[in-house]
Amino acid sequence: MTQQNADALTKAFAAADTGDASLLVSLYADDMTWAGFTVDGTVRLYTKGEFLEAFGVLAKLDESRNEVIGCAVVGDEIVTANVRIYRRLGGVELDTTMVMVHRFIDGQVTFGNDMVPSSFEQFWAAAGITG
Repeated sequence: MTQQNADALTKAFAAADTGDASLLVSLYADDMTWAGFTVDGTVRLYTKGEFLEAFGVLAKLDESRNEVIGCAVVGDEIVTANVRIYRRLGGVELDTTMVMVHRFIDGQVTFGNDMVPSSFEQFWAAAGITG
């Protein structure tokens, strides 16, 4: 089942990059909790709604992409994803890889977290976007 989850995750991110976020939205359970980074580099817990809302900051950019470049399955529930993230606002660019960890129960992500390099918050500071 975990390989199916990894495939679903990869497909959902690819669809979201083409403008169809429905697969990604349905992949995350309604009661999901996500431990993730804010644009200033702090970590906080997000509900599903807050997590998806945080992606709205990408609309402020000239370009953004999220590409799953590799997944690893761990046991029966865990999928880690290396995600190449590209962000550009004017001449300020970020092109790096982040790691996202997803715990799947019955085909949906119930908990997750991410780790980003320090260039993540450096980009947002240079772009002048605080949230």
